[in-house]
Amino acid sequence: MKKFAGFFVLLALVAVPAVAQDAPSQDTPPQGTPSQSTSSSQTTPDENQKPEKKVSTLFSPKYEISVGYAHRSSYYSLSAPRTGMNGWYGSFDYNWKSFLGFEAEIQGVYKTITSPVAATATPSIYTVMAGPEIFPFRHHKLTPFGHFLYGEGYLRQAYGPYGGIGSAVNTFFSHAWEGGGGLDVHIKPHWSVQGMFDYGSTHFDFASGAPGQGSYRVSAGIVYYFGER
Repeated sequence: MKKFAGFFVLLALVAVPAVAQDAPSQDTPPQGTPSQSTSSSQTTPDENQKPEKKVSTLFSPKYEISVGYAHRSSYYSLSAPRTGMNGWYGSFDYNWKSFLGFEAEIQGVYKTITSPVAATATPSIYTVMAGPEIFPFRHHKLTPFGHFLYGEGYLRQAYGPYGGIGSAVNTFFSHAWEGGGGLDVHIKPHWSVQGMFDYGSTHFDFASGAPGQGSYRVSAGIVYYFGER
């Protein structure tokens, strides 16, 4: 009991000065002397105020659809030089993880080649490919990515008419692949603009033992995001 009594006495001795310090003072300060309330009214920065957190630009879409313009520089026949062909591309992406997705893409490019000594040629190349897509830093305001796509290619080569000879159409099929990457720039909650560069190859059999046709592709388009992981 003596221990408890001593504890309460000690607690009372500590509490009394604290209560007295918090109680308002009744004394009136003399004239010409700055009052304590005036000096205490000066504001000071709150040392305990936490700094504002930086807003994160990270987001994690589950699906992406992109469409746009494609320029492809390729050999489309044994006798023709490397030719620039213009067209379009479209892709659908499923993001399995924040850094890894699977992409399916379709592409079509076209060209009209005229000559005063030969029939007009109108080649067109289509590819349907799929493969993995990697986002090394996940999705942010600026999102670099890389991909590798493999699938099927189709070449339609139309000629003529010329010099009394009617029109002709040749078609070829081949495996196709492309590898490269690009950058997405996030401009709105569900939208980005996209730029890509890829190198790829096809192997259309124009003749027995024909080599593969290497190609470069530059693309620009828009991306729409929907769903969340």
